[in-house]
Amino acid sequence: MSEVDPTVVFQDAHGRPPEWVIVLVLAVCVVAGAAAFLYGTAGAMNQRAWQAFLVNLVFWTGLSCGAVLFSAVLIITKANWGRSLKRLAESPVLFLPLAFLLFWLLFIGKEHLFPWIHEDLPEKRAWLNVPFFFIREGAALLLLAVAASVMVYLGIRGDQQLLGRKEDAPAPPTEAYRGATQTVWANIYAIFFGVLLTVVAFDLIMSLDPHWYSTLFGAYYFAGSFFTGIAALIILCFFAKRRLGLSPYIKPLHLHNLGKLLLGFCLITADFFYAQFFIMWFGNLPEESHFVLQRVRALPWKPLAWTVLIVCFALPFVVLLSRRIKLKHGFMVALCLLILIGMWLERFLLIAPSIWKGPQIPLGLLELLITVGFFGLIGLCIVFFLTRFPLLPVSDPLFWQGLKRVH
Repeated sequence: MSEVDPTVVFQDAHGRPPEWVIVLVLAVCVVAGAAAFLYGTAGAMNQRAWQAFLVNLVFWTGLSCGAVLFSAVLIITKANWGRSLKRLAESPVLFLPLAFLLFWLLFIGKEHLFPWIHEDLPEKRAWLNVPFFFIREGAALLLLAVAASVMVYLGIRGDQQLLGRKEDAPAPPTEAYRGATQTVWANIYAIFFGVLLTVVAFDLIMSLDPHWYSTLFGAYYFAGSFFTGIAALIILCFFAKRRLGLSPYIKPLHLHNLGKLLLGFCLITADFFYAQFFIMWFGNLPEESHFVLQRVRALPWKPLAWTVLIVCFALPFVVLLSRRIKLKHGFMVALCLLILIGMWLERFLLIAPSIWKGPQIPLGLLELLITVGFFGLIGLCIVFFLTRFPLLPVSDPLFWQGLKRVH
C-alpha cells in the first residue's frame, strides 16, 4: 500500500471511548420512553400505548435487520468498495436480541392489538391462534438475531485477534482469506431476512386486519426495511467521520454508491407498493381493496397517506437523481432523516387504521416519547458496539483492497 500507512489503520481500528454526554442523553430517552409507555398502558390511553409500541418494534427491528443486511451483501458479493463501512452497518445488531425480548411484551397487550383474538375465524384458526402465533414469531426473531450475531462475531473475532498481537505494527493479512464460514452465515442471514421478515410482516401487520391478505406484502416490508437500513447507514457514516475519526476511510465513492443504493431501494419499495395497489384496484374485490381505500381515501388517514407518498418516495426519487447531491453528506443526512421519519409514518399508517377507530389520528406526545425511547435504546446498542469492537475489518484482505481503490 503506497498511500495508506498500515500502522495508522491499525491504530484507527481500535474502538473509541464513549462520549458520556451522548450516552446520558440516550439513557434519558430510554427512561422517558419507558415511563410514557407504562403511563399509557396503565391509563385510558392503553390502546394508543400498545399501538405505538408495535409500530416502533416493527420499524426499528426492520431498520436494524436492513442495516446488517448491507454487511451480509458485501460478504456474499465479495465487494471491496464498502468494506470500511462494515462495522457501521453491523452496529445495530445488538438491538436484534432486544427486539426478541421486547416482542414478548406484546403477549401482555395482545387483547388491545389483535382483533382475531376476539373474532371467530374458522378458516384461519390454524394460523391465527395465540400459542402458535407467539411461538413462530418469537422463533423468527430469535433466528434473525442468532444468524446476524454469528455472522458479525465471525468477522469481529479475526479483527480482535489481529489487533491483539503483541507486535507494535502487525502486517495486513496477505495470505489467502478463508472467510468461508462467515460467507455461509451471511447467506443464511440473507435468506432469513427475506423469509422471516415476511413472517413478521404477515403476523405483526397483516393479521391486524385478518380479512385482508397480500402475498406481496412480505416483500414490500423487507424491501422497505433495507431502504431504512441504508438511510440509517448514511447517517452513521456522518457520525463516524466527525466523532470516530473515520473520515480517511469514508470517501466520496462510498457516499455516491450509498446514494445509488438508496435511490434503487426507494424505487423497489415504491414498485412493490404500486404492484399491490394496482392488483387490488384492478380486481376491485372488497376483501382486498378496503385496506388501501381506508388509508388513501378515508379520513383522517388520507392526508397522512399522501404525506408518506411524497416524503418516502416522490421527493427522494427527484432529489437522488442528482449525482452532486449524493456527494453532499450534510444534505444526504437531512434527506435520510426525512426518509426515516416518513417510513416511520408509513409503518404507523399500515398498523394504526386497523386498530384505532377514533375520529382523529392518534399521534401525540405519548407516541413521540415511546418512539424516543426506542431511538435511545437502539442508539445505546450502536454506541456500545462501536466503543467495544474494532471499527474497521482489518483482518479482511478485501478491506485493504478497498482502501487501495478509494485512495
